[in-house]
Amino acid sequence: MSKKKKDWKTEKERLLRLDLEERRKEYRRQDYISLDNILTWREEKRSNDKEEGKDLTGGGGLSEKVSLYKGDITVLEVDAIVNAANSSLLGGGGVDGCIHKAAGSCLYDECHSLNGCETGNAKITCGYDLPARYVIHTVGPVARGHVGPTETSDLTACYENSLRLMKEHGLKTVAFPCISTGIYGFPNEPAAGIALKTVKNWIKENPDEITRVIFCVFLDNDFSIYKKKMSAIFEDNDMDVAEEHQKEDYTPPSPKSTIKDESEDSNRDAGGNEDVEMESQKTDDNLGNEEPDQEKDKDEKKEEDVDIADKDEEKGKENDKNKDAGEAEEEQAPAQTEENNPAESTVPMEVVATNNTGNSNGEEMKDPVESSEERDSIPTDSFQSKETVEKKE
Repeated sequence: MSKKKKDWKTEKERLLRLDLEERRKEYRRQDYISLDNILTWREEKRSNDKEEGKDLTGGGGLSEKVSLYKGDITVLEVDAIVNAANSSLLGGGGVDGCIHKAAGSCLYDECHSLNGCETGNAKITCGYDLPARYVIHTVGPVARGHVGPTETSDLTACYENSLRLMKEHGLKTVAFPCISTGIYGFPNEPAAGIALKTVKNWIKENPDEITRVIFCVFLDNDFSIYKKKMSAIFEDNDMDVAEEHQKEDYTPPSPKSTIKDESEDSNRDAGGNEDVEMESQKTDDNLGNEEPDQEKDKDEKKEEDVDIADKDEEKGKENDKNKDAGEAEEEQAPAQTEENNPAESTVPMEVVATNNTGNSNGEEMKDPVESSEERDSIPTDSFQSKETVEKKE
Protein backbone atom coordinates (compact mmCIF):
# COMPACT_ATOMS: atom_id res chain seq x y z
CA MET A 1 0.00 0.00 0.00
CA SER A 2 1.06 3.57 -0.55
CA LYS A 3 2.54 5.36 2.51
CA LYS A 4 1.36 8.76 1.26
CA LYS A 5 -2.12 8.47 2.75
CA LYS A 6 -2.83 11.53 4.84
CA ASP A 7 -6.32 11.38 6.23
CA TRP A 8 -9.11 8.85 6.14
CA LYS A 9 -11.65 11.20 4.52
CA THR A 10 -9.55 11.74 1.40
CA GLU A 11 -8.65 8.05 1.15
CA LYS A 12 -12.25 6.95 1.63
CA GLU A 13 -13.48 9.28 -1.10
CA ARG A 14 -10.76 8.10 -3.47
CA LEU A 15 -11.31 4.38 -2.93
CA LEU A 16 -15.09 4.53 -3.28
CA ARG A 17 -14.69 6.18 -6.71
CA LEU A 18 -12.61 3.32 -8.09
CA ASP A 19 -14.10 0.49 -10.12
CA LEU A 20 -13.53 -3.15 -9.17
CA GLU A 21 -10.38 -3.71 -11.24
CA GLU A 22 -8.71 -0.56 -9.95
CA ARG A 23 -9.64 -1.35 -6.37
CA ARG A 24 -8.14 -4.81 -6.58
CA LYS A 25 -4.75 -3.18 -7.09
CA GLU A 26 -5.20 -1.49 -3.71
CA TYR A 27 -5.82 -4.70 -1.75
CA ARG A 28 -3.23 -5.40 0.94
CA ARG A 29 -3.55 -9.14 0.21
CA GLN A 30 -3.96 -10.49 -3.27
CA ASP A 31 -5.24 -13.90 -2.19
CA TYR A 32 -8.77 -12.57 -1.96
CA ILE A 33 -11.80 -14.79 -2.49
CA SER A 34 -14.51 -13.46 -4.79
CA LEU A 35 -18.19 -14.23 -4.37
CA ASP A 36 -18.15 -16.53 -7.40
CA ASN A 37 -15.85 -18.90 -5.52
CA ILE A 38 -18.19 -19.27 -2.55
CA LEU A 39 -20.98 -21.80 -2.98
CA THR A 40 -24.50 -20.99 -1.94
CA TRP A 41 -26.02 -23.24 0.69
CA ARG A 42 -28.16 -24.90 -1.94
CA GLU A 43 -25.15 -25.60 -4.17
CA GLU A 44 -23.24 -26.97 -1.22
CA LYS A 45 -26.12 -29.20 -0.22
CA ARG A 46 -26.59 -30.47 -3.77
CA SER A 47 -22.92 -31.33 -4.08
CA ASN A 48 -23.07 -33.28 -0.82
CA ASP A 49 -26.24 -35.08 -1.91
CA LYS A 50 -24.65 -35.93 -5.26
CA GLU A 51 -21.64 -37.47 -3.53
CA GLU A 52 -23.97 -39.52 -1.33
CA GLY A 53 -26.03 -40.64 -4.35
CA LYS A 54 -29.23 -38.83 -3.29
CA ASP A 55 -31.78 -37.46 -5.75
CA LEU A 56 -31.43 -33.76 -6.49
CA THR A 57 -34.78 -32.09 -5.97
CA GLY A 58 -36.05 -28.57 -5.42
CA GLY A 59 -34.27 -25.36 -6.27
CA GLY A 60 -34.04 -21.67 -5.54
CA GLY A 61 -35.59 -20.29 -2.38
CA LEU A 62 -33.75 -18.83 0.60
CA SER A 63 -30.93 -21.37 0.32
CA GLU A 64 -29.75 -19.53 -2.80
CA LYS A 65 -29.11 -16.37 -0.75
CA VAL A 66 -26.96 -17.78 2.06
CA SER A 67 -23.55 -19.46 2.29
CA LEU A 68 -21.42 -21.12 4.96
CA TYR A 69 -17.72 -20.37 4.73
CA LYS A 70 -14.91 -21.51 7.02
CA GLY A 71 -11.87 -19.27 6.89
CA ASP A 72 -10.54 -15.72 7.16
CA ILE A 73 -13.21 -13.05 6.85
CA THR A 74 -10.65 -10.37 5.86
CA VAL A 75 -10.01 -11.95 2.42
CA LEU A 76 -13.66 -12.01 1.27
CA GLU A 77 -14.43 -9.72 -1.68
CA VAL A 78 -17.97 -8.60 -0.81
CA ASP A 79 -19.78 -5.31 -0.39
CA ALA A 80 -19.33 -5.39 3.39
CA ILE A 81 -17.97 -7.51 6.21
CA VAL A 82 -19.28 -7.23 9.77
CA ASN A 83 -16.87 -6.65 12.62
CA ALA A 84 -17.66 -8.01 16.08
CA ALA A 85 -16.35 -4.85 17.74
CA ASN A 86 -16.20 -3.52 21.27
CA SER A 87 -17.98 -0.38 22.33
CA SER A 88 -14.96 1.86 21.58
CA LEU A 89 -14.72 0.66 17.93
CA LEU A 90 -10.92 1.16 18.18
CA GLY A 91 -9.92 -2.47 17.77
CA GLY A 92 -9.33 -5.30 20.17
CA GLY A 93 -8.79 -9.04 20.17
CA GLY A 94 -10.14 -11.79 17.96
CA VAL A 95 -11.78 -10.90 14.69
CA ASP A 96 -11.88 -7.20 15.66
CA GLY A 97 -8.08 -6.98 15.80
CA CYS A 98 -7.64 -8.95 12.57
CA ILE A 99 -9.94 -6.60 10.63
CA HIS A 100 -8.20 -3.45 11.91
CA LYS A 101 -4.80 -4.84 11.05
CA ALA A 102 -5.84 -5.87 7.51
CA ALA A 103 -7.66 -2.60 6.75
CA GLY A 104 -4.86 -0.25 7.81
CA SER A 105 -4.59 2.85 9.95
CA CYS A 106 -7.31 4.79 8.12
CA LEU A 107 -9.92 2.43 9.57
CA TYR A 108 -8.80 3.30 13.08
CA ASP A 109 -8.95 7.02 12.30
CA GLU A 110 -12.49 6.84 10.94
CA CYS A 111 -13.67 4.67 13.84
CA HIS A 112 -12.23 7.20 16.25
CA SER A 113 -14.49 9.84 14.71
CA LEU A 114 -17.61 7.76 15.42
CA ASN A 115 -17.41 8.18 19.23
CA GLY A 116 -18.01 4.53 20.02
CA CYS A 117 -21.17 2.41 19.71
CA GLU A 118 -23.73 0.97 22.10
CA THR A 119 -24.53 -2.71 22.52
CA GLY A 120 -26.87 -3.97 19.77
CA ASN A 121 -26.25 -0.98 17.50
CA ALA A 122 -24.10 -0.79 14.37
CA LYS A 123 -22.03 1.81 12.48
CA ILE A 124 -20.43 1.69 9.01
CA THR A 125 -17.01 2.74 7.69
CA CYS A 126 -14.95 2.29 4.53
CA GLY A 127 -13.03 -0.97 4.07
CA TYR A 128 -9.81 0.75 2.95
CA ASP A 129 -7.16 -1.92 2.27
CA LEU A 130 -9.65 -4.78 2.59
CA PRO A 131 -11.24 -6.52 -0.40
CA ALA A 132 -14.57 -5.54 1.20
CA ARG A 133 -15.73 -2.04 0.28
CA TYR A 134 -17.25 -1.37 3.70
CA VAL A 135 -16.95 -2.56 7.29
CA ILE A 136 -20.04 -2.62 9.51
CA HIS A 137 -19.11 -2.50 13.19
CA THR A 138 -21.58 -3.93 15.70
CA VAL A 139 -21.24 -4.43 19.46
CA GLY A 140 -22.53 -7.74 20.78
CA PRO A 141 -23.72 -8.49 24.31
CA VAL A 142 -21.37 -9.74 27.00
CA ALA A 143 -23.00 -13.02 28.05
CA ARG A 144 -20.33 -14.81 30.11
CA GLY A 145 -22.19 -18.09 29.55
CA HIS A 146 -25.61 -16.71 30.60
CA VAL A 147 -28.29 -16.26 27.94
CA GLY A 148 -31.35 -14.33 29.06
CA PRO A 149 -33.94 -12.15 27.30
CA THR A 150 -31.63 -9.14 27.31
CA GLU A 151 -28.69 -10.98 25.77
CA THR A 152 -30.95 -12.60 23.16
CA SER A 153 -32.54 -9.27 22.26
CA ASP A 154 -29.17 -7.48 21.98
CA LEU A 155 -27.64 -10.15 19.76
CA THR A 156 -30.70 -10.15 17.51
CA ALA A 157 -30.42 -6.35 17.24
CA CYS A 158 -26.77 -6.68 16.12
CA TYR A 159 -27.81 -8.66 13.03
CA GLU A 160 -30.91 -6.56 12.31
CA ASN A 161 -29.08 -3.21 12.54
CA SER A 162 -26.20 -4.46 10.42
CA LEU A 163 -28.65 -5.54 7.69
CA ARG A 164 -30.45 -2.22 7.99
CA LEU A 165 -27.22 -0.32 7.25
CA MET A 166 -26.66 -2.57 4.25
CA LYS A 167 -30.06 -1.70 2.88
CA GLU A 168 -29.59 2.03 3.50
CA HIS A 169 -26.29 2.05 1.58
CA GLY A 170 -27.54 -0.12 -1.28
CA LEU A 171 -25.23 -3.05 -0.50
CA LYS A 172 -26.14 -6.53 -1.69
CA THR A 173 -23.52 -8.93 -0.25
CA VAL A 174 -22.32 -9.24 3.35
CA ALA A 175 -20.30 -11.60 5.54
CA PHE A 176 -21.04 -12.13 9.25
CA PRO A 177 -18.60 -13.55 11.83
CA CYS A 178 -19.79 -15.32 14.98
CA ILE A 179 -20.74 -12.29 17.09
CA SER A 180 -20.16 -12.42 20.88
CA THR A 181 -19.07 -16.08 20.91
CA GLY A 182 -15.43 -15.27 21.66
CA ILE A 183 -14.27 -13.42 24.76
CA TYR A 184 -17.83 -12.16 25.40
CA GLY A 185 -18.86 -15.73 26.20
CA PHE A 186 -22.15 -16.13 24.31
CA PRO A 187 -22.78 -19.91 23.96
CA ASN A 188 -22.14 -21.08 20.39
CA GLU A 189 -25.36 -23.11 19.90
CA PRO A 190 -27.90 -20.39 20.81
CA ALA A 191 -25.77 -17.71 19.12
CA ALA A 192 -25.87 -19.63 15.83
CA GLY A 193 -29.63 -20.15 16.10
CA ILE A 194 -30.24 -16.42 16.68
CA ALA A 195 -27.98 -15.47 13.76
CA LEU A 196 -29.59 -17.86 11.27
CA LYS A 197 -33.21 -17.17 12.24
CA THR A 198 -32.76 -13.40 12.28
CA VAL A 199 -31.11 -13.37 8.85
CA LYS A 200 -33.75 -15.73 7.45
CA ASN A 201 -36.61 -13.52 8.63
CA TRP A 202 -34.94 -10.41 7.23
CA ILE A 203 -34.39 -12.01 3.82
CA LYS A 204 -38.02 -13.11 3.69
CA GLU A 205 -39.12 -9.54 4.40
CA ASN A 206 -36.56 -8.00 2.01
CA PRO A 207 -35.97 -10.57 -0.74
CA ASP A 208 -34.96 -7.99 -3.34
CA GLU A 209 -32.55 -6.12 -1.05
CA ILE A 210 -29.98 -8.88 -0.65
CA THR A 211 -27.99 -11.13 -2.97
CA ARG A 212 -25.89 -13.14 -0.51
CA VAL A 213 -25.33 -13.44 3.23
CA ILE A 214 -22.19 -15.39 4.17
CA PHE A 215 -21.86 -16.93 7.61
CA CYS A 216 -18.09 -16.92 8.10
CA VAL A 217 -16.79 -19.19 10.88
CA PHE A 218 -13.25 -19.92 11.94
CA LEU A 219 -13.51 -22.80 14.40
CA ASP A 220 -14.43 -26.39 13.53
CA ASN A 221 -16.99 -26.42 16.34
CA ASP A 222 -18.83 -23.41 14.91
CA PHE A 223 -18.71 -24.90 11.42
CA SER A 224 -20.41 -28.10 12.63
CA ILE A 225 -23.08 -26.16 14.54
CA TYR A 226 -23.92 -23.90 11.61
CA LYS A 227 -23.97 -26.74 9.13
CA LYS A 228 -26.42 -28.71 11.25
CA LYS A 229 -28.71 -25.77 11.91
CA MET A 230 -28.67 -24.46 8.33
CA SER A 231 -29.85 -27.86 7.07
CA ALA A 232 -33.03 -27.37 9.11
CA ILE A 233 -33.53 -23.60 8.94
CA PHE A 234 -32.68 -23.09 5.25
CA GLU A 235 -34.20 -26.26 3.88
CA ASP A 236 -35.46 -25.83 0.30
CA ASN A 237 -39.15 -24.90 0.23
CA ASP A 238 -40.89 -26.25 -2.85
CA MET A 239 -43.68 -23.66 -2.56
CA ASP A 240 -41.25 -20.73 -2.51
CA VAL A 241 -39.37 -22.20 -5.46
CA ALA A 242 -42.59 -22.72 -7.45
CA GLU A 243 -43.65 -19.11 -6.86
CA GLU A 244 -40.26 -17.81 -8.00
CA HIS A 245 -40.34 -19.93 -11.15
CA GLN A 246 -43.87 -18.72 -11.91
CA LYS A 247 -42.71 -15.12 -11.64
CA GLU A 248 -39.69 -15.79 -13.88
CA ASP A 249 -41.62 -17.79 -16.47
CA TYR A 250 -44.61 -15.44 -16.62
CA THR A 251 -45.03 -13.60 -19.90
CA PRO A 252 -48.00 -11.31 -20.54
CA PRO A 253 -50.38 -12.56 -23.24
CA SER A 254 -50.26 -10.88 -26.66
CA PRO A 255 -53.22 -8.71 -27.74
CA LYS A 256 -54.08 -11.18 -30.52
CA SER A 257 -54.29 -14.13 -28.20
CA THR A 258 -56.33 -12.07 -25.75
CA ILE A 259 -58.82 -11.09 -28.45
CA LYS A 260 -59.03 -14.68 -29.63
CA ASP A 261 -59.69 -15.94 -26.12
CA GLU A 262 -62.38 -13.31 -25.59
CA SER A 263 -64.09 -14.26 -28.87
CA GLU A 264 -64.03 -17.92 -27.93
CA ASP A 265 -65.47 -17.12 -24.53
CA SER A 266 -68.21 -15.02 -26.11
CA ASN A 267 -69.07 -17.90 -28.49
CA ARG A 268 -69.27 -20.25 -25.56
CA ASP A 269 -71.50 -17.80 -23.71
CA ALA A 270 -73.72 -17.46 -26.77
CA GLY A 271 -74.10 -21.22 -27.03
CA GLY A 272 -74.93 -21.40 -23.36
CA ASN A 273 -77.59 -18.69 -23.73
CA GLU A 274 -79.23 -20.57 -26.60
CA ASP A 275 -79.51 -23.65 -24.46
CA VAL A 276 -81.05 -21.64 -21.69
CA GLU A 277 -83.55 -20.06 -24.03
CA MET A 278 -84.59 -23.43 -25.41
CA GLU A 279 -85.13 -24.79 -21.93
CA SER A 280 -87.11 -21.73 -20.93
CA GLN A 281 -89.27 -22.02 -24.04
CA LYS A 282 -90.02 -25.63 -23.26
CA THR A 283 -91.03 -24.65 -19.78
CA ASP A 284 -93.36 -21.91 -21.05
CA ASP A 285 -94.95 -24.34 -23.50
CA ASN A 286 -95.58 -26.82 -20.75
CA LEU A 287 -97.10 -24.12 -18.60
CA GLY A 288 -99.26 -23.01 -21.51
CA ASN A 289 -100.52 -26.57 -22.00
CA GLU A 290 -101.20 -26.99 -18.32
CA GLU A 291 -103.22 -23.79 -17.93
CA PRO A 292 -105.97 -24.72 -20.45
CA ASP A 293 -106.25 -28.15 -18.86
CA GLN A 294 -106.69 -26.60 -15.45
CA GLU A 295 -109.30 -24.17 -16.79
CA LYS A 296 -111.10 -27.02 -18.51
CA ASP A 297 -111.20 -28.99 -15.26
CA LYS A 298 -112.61 -25.95 -13.47
CA ASP A 299 -115.30 -25.53 -16.15
CA GLU A 300 -116.30 -29.19 -15.94
CA LYS A 301 -116.53 -28.93 -12.17
CA LYS A 302 -118.74 -25.85 -12.44
CA GLU A 303 -120.99 -27.64 -14.95
CA GLU A 304 -121.42 -30.53 -12.55
CA ASP A 305 -122.28 -28.13 -9.71
CA VAL A 306 -124.91 -26.39 -11.91
CA ASP A 307 -126.42 -29.73 -12.97
CA ILE A 308 -126.70 -30.89 -9.37
CA ALA A 309 -128.36 -27.63 -8.36
CA ASP A 310 -130.85 -27.93 -11.24
CA LYS A 311 -131.68 -31.50 -10.30
CA ASP A 312 -132.27 -30.48 -6.70
CA GLU A 313 -134.67 -27.75 -7.84
CA GLU A 314 -136.57 -30.19 -10.10
CA LYS A 315 -136.94 -32.66 -7.23
CA GLY A 316 -138.23 -29.92 -5.00
CA LYS A 317 -140.79 -28.84 -7.55
CA GLU A 318 -141.97 -32.42 -8.19
CA ASN A 319 -142.65 -32.70 -4.49
CA ASP A 320 -144.69 -29.52 -4.71
CA LYS A 321 -146.88 -31.15 -7.42
CA ASN A 322 -148.21 -33.65 -4.91
CA LYS A 323 -149.56 -30.93 -2.59
CA ASP A 324 -153.24 -30.04 -2.50
CA ALA A 325 -154.93 -28.10 -5.29
CA GLY A 326 -155.13 -24.93 -3.23
CA GLU A 327 -151.43 -24.76 -2.91
CA ALA A 328 -151.14 -25.49 -6.67
CA GLU A 329 -153.39 -22.55 -7.44
CA GLU A 330 -151.35 -20.34 -5.16
CA GLU A 331 -148.22 -21.41 -6.99
CA GLN A 332 -149.81 -20.46 -10.33
CA ALA A 333 -149.39 -16.76 -9.70
CA PRO A 334 -145.70 -16.95 -8.94
CA ALA A 335 -145.23 -19.24 -11.92
CA GLN A 336 -147.00 -16.77 -14.21
CA THR A 337 -144.94 -13.96 -12.75
CA GLU A 338 -141.78 -15.95 -13.41
CA GLU A 339 -142.95 -16.59 -17.00
CA ASN A 340 -143.75 -12.95 -17.58
CA ASN A 341 -140.44 -11.86 -16.08
CA PRO A 342 -137.81 -14.11 -17.55
CA ALA A 343 -135.08 -11.63 -16.54
CA GLU A 344 -135.27 -12.91 -12.97
CA SER A 345 -134.52 -16.45 -14.10
CA THR A 346 -131.34 -15.24 -15.75
CA VAL A 347 -129.90 -13.90 -12.48
CA PRO A 348 -127.97 -17.12 -11.72
CA MET A 349 -126.50 -16.96 -15.22
CA GLU A 350 -125.31 -13.42 -14.61
CA VAL A 351 -123.79 -14.41 -11.30
CA VAL A 352 -121.96 -17.32 -12.87
CA ALA A 353 -120.75 -15.15 -15.72
CA THR A 354 -119.60 -12.49 -13.25
CA ASN A 355 -117.64 -15.01 -11.22
CA ASN A 356 -115.84 -16.18 -14.37
CA THR A 357 -114.91 -12.72 -15.68
CA GLY A 358 -111.56 -12.67 -17.49
CA ASN A 359 -111.81 -16.20 -18.94
CA SER A 360 -112.09 -16.28 -22.75
CA ASN A 361 -113.31 -19.87 -23.16
CA GLY A 362 -116.67 -20.15 -24.97
CA GLU A 363 -117.68 -23.18 -22.89
CA GLU A 364 -118.17 -21.08 -19.77
CA MET A 365 -120.68 -18.83 -21.46
CA LYS A 366 -122.49 -21.78 -23.00
CA ASP A 367 -123.22 -23.64 -19.76
CA PRO A 368 -125.17 -20.84 -18.05
CA VAL A 369 -127.33 -20.44 -21.16
CA GLU A 370 -128.21 -24.12 -21.17
CA SER A 371 -129.02 -24.02 -17.47
CA SER A 372 -131.31 -21.02 -18.00
CA GLU A 373 -133.17 -22.84 -20.77
CA GLU A 374 -133.70 -25.76 -18.41
CA ARG A 375 -135.04 -23.40 -15.79
CA ASP A 376 -137.38 -21.75 -18.31
CA SER A 377 -138.82 -25.17 -19.06
CA ILE A 378 -139.83 -25.73 -15.44
CA PRO A 379 -142.91 -23.43 -15.46
CA THR A 380 -144.27 -25.30 -18.54
CA ASP A 381 -144.28 -28.53 -16.53
CA SER A 382 -146.09 -26.79 -13.75
CA PHE A 383 -148.83 -25.56 -16.14
CA GLN A 384 -149.30 -29.08 -17.45
CA SER A 385 -149.65 -30.44 -13.92
CA LYS A 386 -152.27 -27.77 -13.15
CA GLU A 387 -154.38 -28.69 -16.21
CA THR A 388 -154.25 -32.34 -15.16
CA VAL A 389 -155.54 -31.44 -11.71
CA GLU A 390 -158.44 -29.42 -13.17
CA LYS A 391 -159.42 -32.33 -15.40
CA LYS A 392 -159.41 -34.67 -12.44
CA GLU A 393 -161.66 -32.31 -10.52
